[in-house]
Amino acid sequence: MSATDSHPLTNDQSVWKAKVLDELKKQGLAEHFEDKIENIIISIEDGLSYLNTPISAASNTSNNDWNISTAVDVQEEKESNTIILQELMNGSDSLFIMPQKASQNWSELFKGIEFKYITTHIQITSLVASYSLNDWYTDEPNFFIVVDFASINNTADTLKIITNSKIPVKIKIDGFALQQCGANSEQELAYVIDQLHEILLLLEGKTNAKFQLNIGVGNNFMIEIAKFRALKELVKTLLTSYDFPINSFEIISEIGWTNKSLKDPNTNQLRQTTEALSAVIGGIDYLLIHPYDKKSKKGSSSLSRRMALNISSILKEESYLKLVKDAYRGSFYIENLSDKIGNGAWSIFKQLESKQQLQSPEKTILINRMILKTVEIRINEFKVKKCKLIGMNAFQSANTEDNNWEKETLFLGMETFRYEKILDNEKA
Repeated sequence: MSATDSHPLTNDQSVWKAKVLDELKKQGLAEHFEDKIENIIISIEDGLSYLNTPISAASNTSNNDWNISTAVDVQEEKESNTIILQELMNGSDSLFIMPQKASQNWSELFKGIEFKYITTHIQITSLVASYSLNDWYTDEPNFFIVVDFASINNTADTLKIITNSKIPVKIKIDGFALQQCGANSEQELAYVIDQLHEILLLLEGKTNAKFQLNIGVGNNFMIEIAKFRALKELVKTLLTSYDFPINSFEIISEIGWTNKSLKDPNTNQLRQTTEALSAVIGGIDYLLIHPYDKKSKKGSSSLSRRMALNISSILKEESYLKLVKDAYRGSFYIENLSDKIGNGAWSIFKQLESKQQLQSPEKTILINRMILKTVEIRINEFKVKKCKLIGMNAFQSANTEDNNWEKETLFLGMETFRYEKILDNEKA
């Protein structure tokens, strides 16, 4: 809209809407925007009014601060200890440690780490590992065991860890893994809410439980902000219905590899930054930016790990986003978008809930069918360049890196989704 033909300031929404429609018509643009991947239609009316009470994405804290996180997969203790210490020196203030062996030398792994200055989470996948870690533990502060019902597979063992551990336990619900398989926002949130619902039933009123909700961050800036806001409302609704404190959960936002490139790595930091920005504005507790090459055959480099941490540090300490709470609260557009994602997720949740149990075969089949339909749309839009990713299907670099994605484990029987793999498959 040019300055010469803009309408004088007015409170008459009909005049404003007529002008916008005229501009859209002149430019050959549709009046409504439809995102087929996210299953969302956005209209002009979404920016004109909002009739409900505004959602609040803000936490109970006085600011919008978050933890700068790093994740370490532990194979060899001494090597992993070196990486952990380097990550802490580079600005990380929270650790997510995933032991890959049944037996660990905890003293070697944690050598030289000052736990009182950081927050540490150890994901445990067996009773044996839980007993071993509890034997080592000597009241380190800000130190937690994390259990995931989906990864242990034995519900009774998981409940024993929760009940018997002298180390405080948090229960992980992994929406990020589903997002990395290609799930859209509604599907990811519905899965998380369904898993939370089933776990609340298993806990039988143990209202002192704490939950970690691991959520992936996509590349649609506004939708991701709305997703985190919608998630908080859905979780609070569910916790309240079971008389759980509404502060019983925390959100770990994870930036993964769906739209990252190994061939043109210089594009990745831009994508990681905008994704991190949407997560922070959405009001998360931990920001975990995975190095873009962590899932490559060469593995992550010290530079990619440092850059991942730097993004979070800059947003917090130089952009001062830690001081701005719920920046989009009251925006008609964001409030309506949050409602649409929340309502869509709740509708899918009701379908999943009808299948009962944490991971029944019927529920897994239903989830797979939904995700695969979304993946099919993603692939089609990428091939026809409705979804454009610089360095992949647009403005490809003449000088590409010699690196490839490693083969990854399945999640609920599904492969991880990487846009760059579409190109690799076409060349094969």
